[in-house]
Formats: sequence, C-alpha cells, structure tokens
Amino acid sequence: MLTNNTAESFFERHHIDPVFKEVITHNFGQLNLPIQTQVEVSRLPRAMDALVVLKSPDEIEKVRAETAFHYFRGHNHIELKGKEDELTLFGYHLIRGRSHLYLGENEVSTKDMTVTIVSARKPINVLQKCPEDVRWEQVDVGHYRSTDLLPVHLFVCNELKIEPKNYPLLLFAASKKKLRQFFERIVEEDNTLYIYYAHFADYELIEEVLKMAGKQSQYEKTLERFAKDYGPSLLRGLTPEERLHGLQPEERLSGLQPEEILRGLSPEAREKLRQLLNGQGKQN
Repeated sequence: MLTNNTAESFFERHHIDPVFKEVITHNFGQLNLPIQTQVEVSRLPRAMDALVVLKSPDEIEKVRAETAFHYFRGHNHIELKGKEDELTLFGYHLIRGRSHLYLGENEVSTKDMTVTIVSARKPINVLQKCPEDVRWEQVDVGHYRSTDLLPVHLFVCNELKIEPKNYPLLLFAASKKKLRQFFERIVEEDNTLYIYYAHFADYELIEEVLKMAGKQSQYEKTLERFAKDYGPSLLRGLTPEERLHGLQPEERLSGLQPEEILRGLSPEAREKLRQLLNGQGKQN
C-alpha cells in the first residue's frame, strides 16, 4: 500500500514531470539545440529525465554562455527532484547509476559527460550528512558540485537567484516565497511564456499575483492561445490514464460515437453495458 508520502511523490512525478520536460526542451530549443527526454539507458526500466547531446564546440559554448549550465560538455544528463520527491542518498546513487549505464552502453568517456540534478528544495541529508558517500563544494548561490571523478551538479531551486538563466529551474521551487518572488518578476516583465508555465507550477499563486498586478484579464486570451499552441506538446508526455485524471465519466466519453465506445469490448462486457443502460443491471 502506498503511504501518503509515496502517493504524493507518485502524483508529482506523473504530473509535474511532463511540465519539466517541456520547459527544459523549450530552454534548449531556443538555442536550436537538440534535447531528448525519457531516455532509456539500459534494458532495465531506468530512464533519464532529459539528455542534451552537444556535437560541436560552438554548441557547448552557446549553452555555457546563455544558460545556467555553464559547465556542460558533450553528453549531459539532467534529472528533476520535485518538492514531494526529495533527493535521498540512495536516489543520488540511482541517478549516478543511470549516468554510468549510459557511459558504458554508449562508449562515452567520463570527461565528456556531466550529470545535473535540479532539486526543488535543499536536500540537507545528502549535502551535509553523508560525507562518507559524497562530498560537495559550493559553486554559486544554489549551485553545488560533488567532488566525484564524474561530478554531479546540484541546483537547489529554492536558493537560486531570480535571473533569466535560472527561469527554467525556478519554476520548480518548493518555497512559496521564492515562487511568489519569481512570479512577480515574470508578471512585471510581461513574460507570457513563463506566466503560462507558472499556471502548471502553482495555478492559484500565479492567478493571485496577476490579480494583484491588475493583469489577470489581460492574460486570459493570451493564455488560451498558449494552451492551444503548447498544450498538445505537454499532453504528449502524459499516459492515457494521466490525461483522463479528474475527468467525469461523461467528459471521458465526450465526442465518441457509440460504436467507438463499444469497439474493443468483449461480447460479455457489451451485453452487461446494454443491460445497465436499459436499467436491467440494477440490484433488487
């Protein structure tokens, strides 16, 4: 049975992950650089959240100059640990394990690869209480690096400076105070794209910030347009079950013809459905 914590973690992984992958894909898409998401690295059910492969020194320099990832090399593994999905020591080892599987199966040298963890909140236990397993040095505000031969870079969203290169990461901060500060900045800048993304991160908070700024009605039609343009790409990251989450039965069946509903049902299931529709399946 799932505990409350594991249930919340499962919910977040299956609902915020598509948003993270869309945001990180857009971030590198702006630089006209390829990025893959949900990258299988072995025959085991282990997949990276995102992988950026840079094929030239010019591409590497572009990323280093224009994003928060100023240390990127040729092959770059990125993982998200959301606010209900805390980074633990064992989770850290699993992430490194996926990176090493990728190194081995793709014959990539350690010197050509980086590993990045984007963590919504500060993982105190991993950063401060496990020196026998991993040691860290601080690179910048909210940015830490392990001292391993294959260094792991850790961004703590709650601690990052509010500046454009960090916008893709700030969306996933666990701190309401940090999110509010970030939302106030993007609303002040009229940054429509990130206001759109903010509705997935914390709908109530961004609506409150827009209302306080007197811009709520201004963005309604704009957000509808963005939903039309970007919504399908987000939906592609969801399973059929996730797409139906929260819909009423009549909403799930909307637009379907009777033959489409019946198609694929066994004869027994069809007969039972007919009986229910005709009131014959009611209990006495």
